[in-house]
Amino acid sequence: MTSRLPALRASLAALLLTGVTGCGAADGGVRVQGPAPSSIPWSGPVYALDWESQPLVRPELMDLTNYSVLDHMTWHGWGSPRATATGWVILLDCSATCPAQPPSYRVTIAFAGLAKRQYAAYYSWAAVLPAHGPAPVWAEDVSRVPLHVPAR
Repeated sequence: MTSRLPALRASLAALLLTGVTGCGAADGGVRVQGPAPSSIPWSGPVYALDWESQPLVRPELMDLTNYSVLDHMTWHGWGSPRATATGWVILLDCSATCPAQPPSYRVTIAFAGLAKRQYAAYYSWAAVLPAHGPAPVWAEDVSRVPLHVPAR
């Protein structure tokens, strides 16, 4: 019986080696493919997080940065890969140079870069363009503003 044990081990090793090498791709390498694409469109809620990370849906008023606020926003296409709105940017930090009312200008906004997290999606950046002509000299650069997105 002891003389058959080395032959049995050698046969078993050869069988295992043959079985393992047979699992690769046709060219001998391993092919890794990602998850199957889903034909089901996204149907969860979509949010934009303001400067203080408050989740908002179609916000009429939103703190975009520490110094600027979006106001009177009217949205189109919310929940799609690119939502657009028209409204106003109001400058909050104009210190002593401010008139009685903070300066503002009319804008078109685009939210894009949907980042999907568990049961919701979040816009990851905003682009603000003046509705008429260039932005005023006092305006903060908000042509591309990263928005907060929760960690996975």
